[in-house]
Amino acid sequence: MIGFSHQIEVSQPPLYVFEMLADMDDLAKWNPNVTSSKRTHGNRLELNSKYESTLTRGPLKMTATSTLVAVDTGRTVRYEGPIGPFWSVDTLTFRPARQGTQLTFHNQTGTPGWMTPLHPLLNALFQRQARRAVDGALEYLAANPPEPDPA
Repeated sequence: MIGFSHQIEVSQPPLYVFEMLADMDDLAKWNPNVTSSKRTHGNRLELNSKYESTLTRGPLKMTATSTLVAVDTGRTVRYEGPIGPFWSVDTLTFRPARQGTQLTFHNQTGTPGWMTPLHPLLNALFQRQARRAVDGALEYLAANPPEPDPA
């Protein structure tokens, strides 16, 4: 098993950050590892909705087929599904923080048994890709601030 967990704090409120990042249909907008992503079944943020994404990792392109298996609006989403020979579980958690939102990215990726000796190498490579996704989310949120409250 390989994995990644990283926590950041952003200035936007949790519900706004959730709306910007939780729907896998929007994944290619903020994750530079993803060249395309689309919903293939269901509605936006509806349990059991299905998605297909194309991931580029160096010269390799892989198709991910994901299902939304858990959603708590404004708080968490979890997607599961295959990426080539791997099984990926991705969870985003959104919590109120002093100045906005504490956002946690968590991934666990299962590998075929024959890849076990390669786990240290795969994990090192995966960490860089996962960090690019976190950085992409930060850039996307900074470039798309919430509309000012018309008071």
